[in-house]
Amino acid sequence: MDTATVSSKYQIVIPKKARDVLGIKEGDKILFDYREGMVLLLARPKDFVEFSKGLGSELWRDSGREEENVEGESSSWQKKSD
Repeated sequence: MDTATVSSKYQIVIPKKARDVLGIKEGDKILFDYREGMVLLLARPKDFVEFSKGLGSELWRDSGREEENVEGESSSWQKKSD
């Protein structure tokens, strides 16, 4: 685990290991995700569509009725497009 010191302007230097893991370089944008008393630092994805794929999939998997849910959603979309 690395540490960083907060400057008088509330700035920090992101440790080299974190920069390497995230693949961030000077000028890159980063995202902050706030979760239950934690802040996650994420590299801003180049493609938000690719980044978003699969988000929320645990909701379908955990229900135990994945196929039924997907088929229901799919058929509702087809009805709307008809």
